[in-house]
Amino acid sequence: MFKSRLNELCQQRRWAPPEYEVTREGADHMPLFRATVAINGKEFRSAEDGAWSVREAENLAAMAAFERLSAVPAPLRPAPGELISPPASIHLEGPPKMRLQIYCQKAGKQLPSYRPIYEGSPHLRKFKSVVTVDGQEFESPEFCYKLKEAEAAAAKVALASLPPQASLPVLKVSSLSYKNLLQELAQKERFPFPLYNTTSDVPDYPGTYKSTVEVQSVIFQGDPGNSKKQAEMNAAKVAFQHFKNSK
Repeated sequence: MFKSRLNELCQQRRWAPPEYEVTREGADHMPLFRATVAINGKEFRSAEDGAWSVREAENLAAMAAFERLSAVPAPLRPAPGELISPPASIHLEGPPKMRLQIYCQKAGKQLPSYRPIYEGSPHLRKFKSVVTVDGQEFESPEFCYKLKEAEAAAAKVALASLPPQASLPVLKVSSLSYKNLLQELAQKERFPFPLYNTTSDVPDYPGTYKSTVEVQSVIFQGDPGNSKKQAEMNAAKVAFQHFKNSK
C-alpha cells in the first residue's frame, strides 16, 4: 500500500503526517471517488478517472505523492560532532499562512485560527486580522482591502515572533484532520459516506464559511471557518466527537 510507504517517507524526513481529502461523485449505487493528499505544503491528486472506493482513491493519491517525493533526495544531515546554528527566524517556503500552518503541525500545536477586524462602510470595507497560535494572538500591522491579504500579514507577524523551528522540542506530530478521522470511523462502522454542505457569506461573519455534515441521517454543524476546508473540518470535529462519546 502506497499510504503506508508514504507515511514512512514522511517520518523519515520529519514531515507532518499526510492529510487526505476525498470527493465523491455519481449515483449512490455507483459512486466515484477522487482524493487529494497534502504533504509539507504541497498537494498531490489521484488519477482523473477516479476510483470505486475511498481507500483506492487515497492510495492512488499516495502513489502520486510517493513517486514524486521519493525521487527528491533527502536533505543532508550533519556529520557526528558537526554543529549547526539555529536560524534566527522560521525559514519555510510558500505563502505566510501555509508556512504558519506547517510550523504548527511540526510543533504539535493546533492549527492557526484567524479573526477578522473591519473598518469602513460595507461597499468600501477594509480588513485587519488577528491570528491565534497556541493561545498567543498576533495582529496584522495595517488595514488591507482584502481579508486574505490581512490574514497573510497576520501570519507573517506570527512567523517573525514565534521561536525558530530548530529550537522547538521534538514532538510526535499527530494529524488534526477530523475529516479523515470521521471518514475512517464511517468506513469502520459501515456508515454512509459523510456528506458536507458548505455555504459562504455567513451573517455577522463576512468572508467566512459555515458547513454541516450528515452522518447516519444526523446533521452536525460546526463553527464558522475562514475557508471552506476549515469550516468542513469544524463540522467533522463535532460529528466525530459525537460518535466517539456515544461509543
